[in-house]
Amino acid sequence: MTNVRRAIQAYVGTGVGEHHRYRSWEHCYSYFRRSRHGVGTDRDHAALQLGFYLASWGMYRGSSFLLQHTSTVHRGVIDVVADPRFDELWETDLGASPEDVRFVPLVLELVADVAQAYAPFVGTSSGQPTDTLISKIVLGTFGCLPACDRYFIDGFKSQGLPFSGLNAKFVERVITFCQDHLPDLRAEQDEISKRSGIRYPLMKLVDMYFWQIGFEADSIPTPTLQP
Repeated sequence: MTNVRRAIQAYVGTGVGEHHRYRSWEHCYSYFRRSRHGVGTDRDHAALQLGFYLASWGMYRGSSFLLQHTSTVHRGVIDVVADPRFDELWETDLGASPEDVRFVPLVLELVADVAQAYAPFVGTSSGQPTDTLISKIVLGTFGCLPACDRYFIDGFKSQGLPFSGLNAKFVERVITFCQDHLPDLRAEQDEISKRSGIRYPLMKLVDMYFWQIGFEADSIPTPTLQP
């Protein structure tokens, strides 16, 4: 078994049970996939779906500006998700083809628009919204970026892949990774689909792989020096 498949299966194995918080991504992603052509007609319901997923995935803790607002803070993001400019991203399993690099400018436009949607709610010096928040939103809706949280970034860097933010180089590197490991990723797509009835996008599998690598590295006890 390759390292990619082992790590993904280890990740999946920790999220057993229909009430596990990992299901929050499945519920959110499935909702937006089903409703993508009409998601803008019920912004508040869509905002609730997005908000609960983000809360379940740690985006309402600490100093997050989201903690100070109700779910209506996400209305602007729902408008972005519903924008026809991004329709191609609904139809693309990003990373499935080397030609997918043509979508990099569109993905970055989506990233910028999501960030701008929160502008009325954050201070100019707050450093938010973060790449972590934006990438989790994109993963939970279009499924065309992995979630760039601490464990993912640690895992990504541990494999010799630089990370300096949600920029063109990062998206290109992730697409290249998908191409290099496409047979294994496709096999996991098929296996998960058989079990759950949901076809995980390639970027979700990339997210799971690098997150698991980063998590496992963090879980290794630091050796204690003997006197």
